[in-house]
Amino acid sequence: MANKEQRRVMLWAHPRTLSTVFEMALASRSNTKVFHELYVIAYHFGAEKVFPEDRIPTIPGFLFQNVKDTLEAEYSSHDTIICKDMAFCLDGKFDRLPDGYVHTFIIRDPRRTISSMCKTYAAGETPLELLPPAGGIKAVYDLHKFVTTELKQDSIVVDAYDLACHPESIIQKYCKVTGIPFEASYLNWKPGNIDHFHDVWKNSTVYDSYFSIAANSSCFKPLSDRDQFDISHLPHEARIVIDKAMPYYNELFEKKILP
Repeated sequence: MANKEQRRVMLWAHPRTLSTVFEMALASRSNTKVFHELYVIAYHFGAEKVFPEDRIPTIPGFLFQNVKDTLEAEYSSHDTIICKDMAFCLDGKFDRLPDGYVHTFIIRDPRRTISSMCKTYAAGETPLELLPPAGGIKAVYDLHKFVTTELKQDSIVVDAYDLACHPESIIQKYCKVTGIPFEASYLNWKPGNIDHFHDVWKNSTVYDSYFSIAANSSCFKPLSDRDQFDISHLPHEARIVIDKAMPYYNELFEKKILP
């Protein structure tokens, strides 16, 4: 378990929120140990996997309890431990949360994230069948509510647009509220730092589809204006998901760290 001087932080996301880019920035600090989506592995590949896909092989040793134990283990050679993961992969079971962590959240407008998901999957597949409810942001909302009301932790929410357009301000404030030391490398980092990725991500076609661009990033790049949206080209089903997701996003948006 963590000592009093060690900072342990969970960064919870929903898909396509620039969370891996943020992870790459935070992973650039030498005395920080980073975990990449361990709950996602348990959810998709573990013996207790929730993801309804029989073609995906099971990975031994990836029970949800194994993930919790890994995150709670001693890492005395590091002063900061960070895990970036997807909130929906807890499957609503908050007893799976690791002890000793500050829980933080990154969000992005569902009109952007759902559009991105529709582009990510290859032609001929139906991405909406693979999406969690409301594109994953409902799980972020539910977990945020649990963390702030039951665990009595402060609300720490980062909006992806603000992070991309005002990285120095946002990250400095994020570091202040989490206790993570701020370093200049968080703004410009060495690309390709994926030593902390599990082999399932390194050796999978998922890497090319989901992580390669973020993993090879070296800085934050401003996003287009947050009010410029055109979702008319999206399938009707995608627009329904966006409509369901927006109320959760709007409520979390009001709690975000300001630039």
